[in-house]
Amino acid sequence: MTNFRPLQSNLTDAPVLYLKLDVPVRNLYEFAIQRLKAARDLSHSLTCMSIGNTCDRDLQHFASAAYLLLQDGCDALDAMQGRFTDRQATALQA
Repeated sequence: MTNFRPLQSNLTDAPVLYLKLDVPVRNLYEFAIQRLKAARDLSHSLTCMSIGNTCDRDLQHFASAAYLLLQDGCDALDAMQGRFTDRQATALQA
């Protein structure tokens, strides 16, 4: 198993951003929470905006930023789930 997994939010042919999979689970958790909460706060700000005072590009920028944050957070949660699944499989084999 490789120690790095590319983030799905990479939009390039060759991935640039990776999660390091062998860090403590707490680090993956903190990474995920930071991004999920930032996306939540961004969404909250969007709900407080008056649509009449925004242009289409503003909404696109908010949506793009929220997507990137949510996708990165979900990637970290998936990595955590993989670690827990690996641990369970190892425990069952013992």
